[in-house]
Amino acid sequence: MFIRTAGVVAAGFLLAPLLAYGKEPVRTTIAVRHSSTDDTATIQVGGLEKPLVVLHITDAHVSVADKREAQYEPYTSRMDNAYGKEREHWRTKKKATTATHFLDLLASAKDRNADLIALTGDIVNNPSQSSVQFIRKAIKATGIRWLYIPGNHDWHYEGMAGTSDALRTTWTQRRLVPLYQGRRSLCYAMRIGGINFVALDNSTYQVSAGQLAFYEKEIARGLPTVLLLHIPIYTPGDAGRDATGSCGNPSWGWDTDRNFAIERRERWPKSGNMKSTTDFVDRVRKTENLIAVLAGHTHKARTDKLSDSATQYVTQAACDGGSRFVTFAPLREKN
Repeated sequence: MFIRTAGVVAAGFLLAPLLAYGKEPVRTTIAVRHSSTDDTATIQVGGLEKPLVVLHITDAHVSVADKREAQYEPYTSRMDNAYGKEREHWRTKKKATTATHFLDLLASAKDRNADLIALTGDIVNNPSQSSVQFIRKAIKATGIRWLYIPGNHDWHYEGMAGTSDALRTTWTQRRLVPLYQGRRSLCYAMRIGGINFVALDNSTYQVSAGQLAFYEKEIARGLPTVLLLHIPIYTPGDAGRDATGSCGNPSWGWDTDRNFAIERRERWPKSGNMKSTTDFVDRVRKTENLIAVLAGHTHKARTDKLSDSATQYVTQAACDGGSRFVTFAPLREKN
């Protein structure tokens, strides 16, 4: 297994203001070291007091339908059929349903005593009540806390009339609420073990001005920050890739939208990215206290260097048994 490493870097932090959540420790510098394989990452962080283990799960594409879903069959059949058969595990080649692969991953989180499960979208194929209930029950049974943001399929009933923004709002509120555990749907943050986890919904490929302002507020706290997204941040290496694979891709728009017909949704706009989206991507690359981005969407594992301190970890799809254990550990000075 190929192991990627990156040396220690020191990043200057902004002073953290005293915000609504109370006083936070102000850190002026941080040292970070990254190493990874296709299904693990170790991020050593200066000043961290003890290890924190996170299981990153993305793109599980689970469908668990019952009679309540019959009326929605015209909107669900393509994706349900596409992921309804048993699929090979990316490593073991053992075949199982997407639901079984998902349950196996949760079992691995318990076996490893994970502190957190990070779910970054396309966990279900569509917002069916039965699928959402299955996911919530399975995660609750682990006893491990979790964070969730949706992907472009979680809230999408293919062929249903409406804009992407309107459909996301409607079906997030009607069906996906149990997965948020009372948190805001478009963006929220949780501080765990000295790390600020910022979850932001970019499942329409765009980031609003309000979401950008929220991100700015959170990074101003000065804590080591991990950003949870569904669609990966665009990097220069994406220039030759399909525009469907990244957020902030300059070629994103009407002319590069190849999937709108098969997904039966509105076509991407001729105007391309919103300014707030491109500003967000630029801000992410310049955030000195950002140490990692956890994303999915493309179904393939990869790592992208975003800045001196931050690496983007795109994780193998859970529908094929993929996941990534991310360990945040105190930085050992002699390493």
